[in-house]
Amino acid sequence: MPKICSIICGAPGGVLHEKPEGLIICADRGLDIAISAGVVPDIIVGDFDSAEHKPPEGIRVIKVQPEKDDTDTILACETAISEGCDELRLYCALGGRPDHSIANIQTLEMMRKRGVNAMIVTPNDKIYLVHECEAEIPKFHGYVSVFSYGETCMVSEYGMKYGLIRYRLDNAYPLGVSNEVAEDIGRIIVHGGTALVVEHKE
Repeated sequence: MPKICSIICGAPGGVLHEKPEGLIICADRGLDIAISAGVVPDIIVGDFDSAEHKPPEGIRVIKVQPEKDDTDTILACETAISEGCDELRLYCALGGRPDHSIANIQTLEMMRKRGVNAMIVTPNDKIYLVHECEAEIPKFHGYVSVFSYGETCMVSEYGMKYGLIRYRLDNAYPLGVSNEVAEDIGRIIVHGGTALVVEHKE
């Protein structure tokens, strides 16, 4: 069984739309979001240059200097790995500064290379990477978009409104945007390379 860690990031306007599971880590301003939602984290990580609340008593705090290479989100992910977690869910990781959003998406790839499954979760979206394996998506009301995360990736899509069979997606043309699950289960198979998948609920 995977050991889950929910990481609460600090995107402006971020809100928790569901109860986080497993180990709960706040990345800097994510502490404010957690407190607003009545969630008590297990660990708080960051340089605390943006959080308004002080860490509550009795909670483990990992404080770092503001001048650093790693983002607070990466530090939270590394802390989760050190705690034995291998499935990470990043909340409040999109919105606000676009560079922060891109950095958090890149963090998914960093974690994949570490052998850890990571996903960005919002009230309407799930964003994750599929690398040379298969992902199953139960039917829902919304859209599934598949993009090549590297220069190219080889993809098949079954049970979808628009099927693909061993099609080479490239990162210069968004052919895979706005598909839909047409059967009970949609399947995305990445034969080679890495695909970025976005599930968007309407």
